[in-house]
Amino acid sequence: MAQKWMLGSCLVEIREPSHPPLRNLILLPGWNYSRTAWCERSTICTQALGRGYRLLLLEMGKSIYASQVFPETRPDWRAYPTLRTLLDTVFPELQKRGILADLPTFLLGLSTGGRGVVLLLAHTGTLFRGGAALSGDFDPHLDPRDPLLTGWYGRYSQRWEEVDNPLRYASQIQSPLFLAHGVADRVVPFQHSQRLYQVLQERNPTLPCTLHLDPAGGHDFLFWEKYGLKALDFFDTL
Repeated sequence: MAQKWMLGSCLVEIREPSHPPLRNLILLPGWNYSRTAWCERSTICTQALGRGYRLLLLEMGKSIYASQVFPETRPDWRAYPTLRTLLDTVFPELQKRGILADLPTFLLGLSTGGRGVVLLLAHTGTLFRGGAALSGDFDPHLDPRDPLLTGWYGRYSQRWEEVDNPLRYASQIQSPLFLAHGVADRVVPFQHSQRLYQVLQERNPTLPCTLHLDPAGGHDFLFWEKYGLKALDFFDTL
């Protein structure tokens, strides 16, 4: 039976496999996706539970995993969890409750959740054994009018370069990373993942990292299921 805990502004749902868990898997949703979208719209949750993963589903709402709320942040978005919510409240509380204490833990995120994976890995050292970011947005300069970034950070400015820019944190990532993006993605261009991979090779060349570009892949659960399963295979090697 699932457990649900309200940790700060983030609702966390825990789902246990039928046997004692071997690993933890934190599933990060994209912008305005429910925490249960991974489970309802793909077989990832069923497959992961069958492999012995304990699932941690995080309700992030319209968060883009920003480090904080800014004066320019839309008022109706300010109550959603931020990166600091996870770092300062959610993960420490999960450690205190023994959830993250002994088992290797992995991160899997889609869209802005993929961005969240990269930012979390960059800020947590070796807390997580590995991460997978699918269809993530990493280069803030690719679209200066991005409505999600402007909604959180305000109009395009130096803040976009200096604050929460995943490319700037590439050298800080210490855990293996799986990247995948659809070349036919019309929501988040594949150049985001391509650029992050390039920067990782330049600044963090010893990091185990793979990039998968699918010529037919879109921004949808058909793609996320396919590469979510490949990400689980990647985790199995770690």
